[in-house]
Amino acid sequence: MIFVPAWIHRQAAGRGGSTYSWHPGLRGSGMTRPRRPPVTVFSRVISGVPLSGGQAPTTIAADGTGTASIGPQGLGTSWYPAAAVISTTSGAADNSTAQVFLGSAGVLNLLQGQSYAGGGDTIGLSVPQMRQGDLIIVKWSGGKPGDQAVVNIVGTMDALSW
Repeated sequence: MIFVPAWIHRQAAGRGGSTYSWHPGLRGSGMTRPRRPPVTVFSRVISGVPLSGGQAPTTIAADGTGTASIGPQGLGTSWYPAAAVISTTSGAADNSTAQVFLGSAGVLNLLQGQSYAGGGDTIGLSVPQMRQGDLIIVKWSGGKPGDQAVVNIVGTMDALSW
């Protein structure tokens, strides 16, 4: 049985939504879906925005390997990455190797850099403009099983605005 507090009034039947009103004078639940602007209003490009959302975690598997991938998402978003900051929970004690690739979903096309200090290092990137579907893929090998490994991408991005 559902308990209904005395200060909530039952709504008249025949109207969609909730059967209870939080205020005596309101009808329905009072919640409405916000209006969505059409995609065509997003026509202004904002350039040079500091890259946000450029972080990808992974867990090092029992064989000492792990893979993390990250890339731009959203209509009209482009990334201009300058560096990949890699780290693991073992930190400086981790002697794993990390390789940074530029590619797409599971295809490692171009080796961008490599570090023998996979527990914490910064790898400079000379990557052209990245669009949707382009990924920066980091592969760790020789890591400590169970460690959390993370890649943070530093750079700028272009985004659409209205």
